[in-house]
Amino acid sequence: MNHEIDPTTPDRADRVRLAWELYQGVYSGSDISDMIADLMHLADVDEHTGGGARAARRAVVDYMDEVPDYSKPPVYVAQMRRKGGDWITVGEGNDTVELRDVANLLWPQLQKHGFRTGEIALHIDDIVRGHVLTAENGTEFRAFAVAARRG
Repeated sequence: MNHEIDPTTPDRADRVRLAWELYQGVYSGSDISDMIADLMHLADVDEHTGGGARAARRAVVDYMDEVPDYSKPPVYVAQMRRKGGDWITVGEGNDTVELRDVANLLWPQLQKHGFRTGEIALHIDDIVRGHVLTAENGTEFRAFAVAARRG
């Protein structure tokens, strides 16, 4: 695993959101820790190498490696990705600007990819709240804060 901050980390929670919603639907009132414990039992029962204990230790290490270091000033990043492509950084900002300022750098690309000009300010609000917007042609847009780049 790459131990640098991965700019796709904001998407990590979305990868398991459906599983969590399904789990909660079956076991209403459950805490997310219940699901994690059940996953550990699954690792034991399905005989994954090292079982649930190893899976949990590894998960904690991976999670801590992915958590931004907030002791450094943040860097804000605005990105877009054409359908099936890689994320492209459209703009960045340091601690002298707000996330919204950097998200606003997506405005021309949002227009270019079919978002209505009169609604873009509302879409920027969604992006600042952590949503990934998808245009009709499949192009995605996002902005987020990451720890200052090392080196």
